[in-house]
Amino acid sequence: MTKLEFLRRQRGLTQTKLGFAIGVNPNLLSQIERGWRKPYPKLLQALATYFGVPIEEIANPDGSLKEVDSKTA
Repeated sequence: MTKLEFLRRQRGLTQTKLGFAIGVNPNLLSQIERGWRKPYPKLLQALATYFGVPIEEIANPDGSLKEVDSKTA
């Protein structure tokens, strides 16, 4: 599970609700969470701001999302 998915689920948000909240298509969020696409920098910033975390907490230096163990995260 990605850190993004963990934060989203922790707040009880669907991809649709999060997408509408930050102004992106929920399908894009799905593709990003599944690792099919990397989020662009502006989207990473929007996600970090929405969740109140630094970008480094949700993304690796190459732009891919960080993976977490949902049991320990």
